[in-house]
Amino acid sequence: MAVKKKPAGEKKKKPAKNMGSEMKYHLINKYRTVVATRYEYKNVKKTLVLPDNITPEIVETLRHYFLTNLYPEPAQRQKLDAAFSELENYVMHPAKVWNLLGNITSAIFKFGFQFPSAIRAGLHSLEAYTSAQHFENTLTAAAVEKGLAIPVSDKQFYDCLIAIPKDDLYKFISELEQLFESFTDTNLLGKTISIMEDVITKMKSKGDMYSKNEIEAIELGLDIMRKGYDLFINYDDDMKKEILKLVTDNEKKFIDGLYEGKY
Repeated sequence: MAVKKKPAGEKKKKPAKNMGSEMKYHLINKYRTVVATRYEYKNVKKTLVLPDNITPEIVETLRHYFLTNLYPEPAQRQKLDAAFSELENYVMHPAKVWNLLGNITSAIFKFGFQFPSAIRAGLHSLEAYTSAQHFENTLTAAAVEKGLAIPVSDKQFYDCLIAIPKDDLYKFISELEQLFESFTDTNLLGKTISIMEDVITKMKSKGDMYSKNEIEAIELGLDIMRKGYDLFINYDDDMKKEILKLVTDNEKKFIDGLYEGKY
């Protein structure tokens, strides 16, 4: 009997893992629908007091950015997960980082004294992505713990969101705010993009040290920054602040509404 139980136990583990993965991507699609609805101009206008210079076109641009870069479709999310996992190699192998940056004095000479700040700005895209990943995993864990089955109803979905501690959701919003704030400094962001382009060139020239997935991870991060740059480059400082306020206020209103039972 003992011999028969072991294979049975092994069979249970695999579907559980698959179910967790399927549930995660199902919930991502559910959240994408929520985000798409929340960032429709008519709904934003109902939720917030918008200044006259915030047009439907600006809100639609934000909506597109969220759905394309921060909460992409499951197929793209899988690609991001695989690529960004490669970046753990830099923690384990600091020499890889040094090979990319080279002599710090020459880097400052090339990119200016904002070089360290530009590097920090570049990290915000990775932090925001990591935070989104943590959010998705916590959401999935809540669904699995509740024993939910696909398809999850809207009520069940919101119940899973409420199961996440409010402080965790606010931390997620804080990191999202930092990401968008780094985008508003388009001068610094432009330098960051130049640094990342230089990094990718060096990585490609040292193919024996950097894998295809590592290069792709940096390229995906660069793409997030480029699109963030495009999002803000045509606006003055006042408008940038208005857009940043719209994002943070809309996200906080949603979280507060969750815990007030509005959904």
